Amino acid sequence: MTSKRDPATTNKEPLLAGGHHLWGVLLTASAGMFMVQLDFLALQSAVPEMARDLNTTASDLQWVISGYMLAEAAFLIVGGRLADIFGRKRFLIIGAAIFGLTSLIGGAATSPFMLITMRLLQGIGAAIMLPVALAVTTNAFPATRVQRAVGLVFAIGSIGLAFGPLVGGILTDLVSWRVVLWINVPVTIAMIALAIYTVEDTRDESVPRSVDIAGLVLVVVSIAAFTFGIDRTTVWGWLYAPTLACIIGGVIGLFCFVIVESRVRYPLIDLSLFRMRVFSAMTIAGSVGNGAATIVIFLSMIYLQDVKGFTPIEAGATFLTFSLGYAFSGLISGRVEGVPPGIAMGCGLAIGGLATIGMGMTDSLFMFVALAGLSGLGLGFGWAYTSVVTQSVVPKQQAGAASGTVLTVLISVAGIALAIAVSIYETFTSAGSPNQAMVIKAIVMGAGVAVLFAALFVALFGRERKVRALHKF
Repeated sequence: MTSKRDPATTNKEPLLAGGHHLWGVLLTASAGMFMVQLDFLALQSAVPEMARDLNTTASDLQWVISGYMLAEAAFLIVGGRLADIFGRKRFLIIGAAIFGLTSLIGGAATSPFMLITMRLLQGIGAAIMLPVALAVTTNAFPATRVQRAVGLVFAIGSIGLAFGPLVGGILTDLVSWRVVLWINVPVTIAMIALAIYTVEDTRDESVPRSVDIAGLVLVVVSIAAFTFGIDRTTVWGWLYAPTLACIIGGVIGLFCFVIVESRVRYPLIDLSLFRMRVFSAMTIAGSVGNGAATIVIFLSMIYLQDVKGFTPIEAGATFLTFSLGYAFSGLISGRVEGVPPGIAMGCGLAIGGLATIGMGMTDSLFMFVALAGLSGLGLGFGWAYTSVVTQSVVPKQQAGAASGTVLTVLISVAGIALAIAVSIYETFTSAGSPNQAMVIKAIVMGAGVAVLFAALFVALFGRERKVRALHKF
């Protein structure tokens, strides 16, 4: 049954009207998003200190970051769909428990192997939590309030992203890198308690409680191989045989996955989702924006520390404008229900793209910081609004699988974009080139141009005016 309510009217309806438990659902979902966002960026600031404490090198601990991303990307689709089939509340608690327990053990690690193993398992916990947090929000709220609810979850979660680098630097410098992991434990406990008392255990009643094993194995192995190959390009090179074997093998595996999913009765992913023009257009455009954001964050930290000579804490504080803009965009993404999604996304990405280009063009630190705020606002809007809109157009019973699919694409594309950017950067600066700043600026501007093309694309192909009419209830 489709909603006939006017968007202007739905905006006036109180978000939490009709049930006090909705507060608990929002806090539970937001805590999960916040924890994952904070942990990922905060821990990046702690890697050098980790290496010293564990008597190894920072390069040997790169799997603390990339291994986590690999595990998360490989299990996002699986985590979301298993929750749809067997119960979203149950899997939200399972994901939080895995994340919290591995944070506790990882913070007490006495060897690099122990730490990396816990981070791999932690990535699986995050892969379950993220899509399921969005799915329980989608299922708890009426269709007229889903966009605002999901947008608020992203806004609260993005606070973790905003302060991640700064918190990681402060805790590592003043206390210990272990505390960066341990702060997840109390948040996890609170999240599980809230979930037990406020989240309803919904599931997809249209399918039996069985799993498409062939599809599950194919998607996990294929995404793992593909993302591993992309991650290794900065070490092995793009044309090294193992690199190509992983990337090509991953692509072939994903092609086989699509064939399997199109033939089984109860697939892991309903491929008809991609026949929704707004779903596909938003996912594509959001992926470009998220890839650009990943590049901007990574290269800006190098620029501020290696070119401008800032300490990690100073760089994190200086770049806070980008992070705050990124966080604020989540709140905005849930408040534009009356605007056609293609126009809203196009405008957000256009602002982000232009500001990103400006960051690459300016030599003024003041202008760099100001433009970083606008870049974070626009690119962050693309990240949050992708999930806001795609969650609002899919059938509620497929909310977990749809969220997992979208997040997989966004995170995988970001990994590819970063690998390409790092490869270009190292090609032109590894030999001690004095043009380090120029190379960084050129890559950042290139990312901004790509975002402008994505803005034009989504404005043309994401033009459905009645998002709610696409619901299948």
